[in-house]
Amino acid sequence: MNSASTQTVISKDAVFEGKITSRDSVHIDGKLLGDVKSDATIELGETGSVEGNVTANHVITAGHIRGSVTAKDKVELKGKSRLEGDLVTTRLVIEDGAQFEGMCKMGGKVGAPATPAAPVTPVAPAAQATPEGAPETAETERTGLFGRRSS
Repeated sequence: MNSASTQTVISKDAVFEGKITSRDSVHIDGKLLGDVKSDATIELGETGSVEGNVTANHVITAGHIRGSVTAKDKVELKGKSRLEGDLVTTRLVIEDGAQFEGMCKMGGKVGAPATPAAPVTPVAPAAQATPEGAPETAETERTGLFGRRSS
């Protein structure tokens, strides 16, 4: 926990129900049932959990978030973290072991909701071409384009 600036802290054994709005950083080691918004950093320790939306300049989590995360600058998912919800940010760091289940939107205007990507349409494989001007024959089919015999 960074003690250099003023912080709102929810300690390990605390449960807070409601909405938190702060200009300063927020550190959560306990449980928050509701949304949290900060103009600075929101940090969840390994025992921290939020069931609600998280909005800040910078979000760092080693805990569990069930809800949308929006960060103007960066989101960091530490190795033991779990995020169940959509994510909107300009920069993202996901450590090995972190779990993320949701959609992610990066770049563009932060604050816009994540939208699903358009479905990908498979492309049919190209037909085998024969050398220009060469007639297609059974031999061309058997030996292929470069004259090597195919099996």
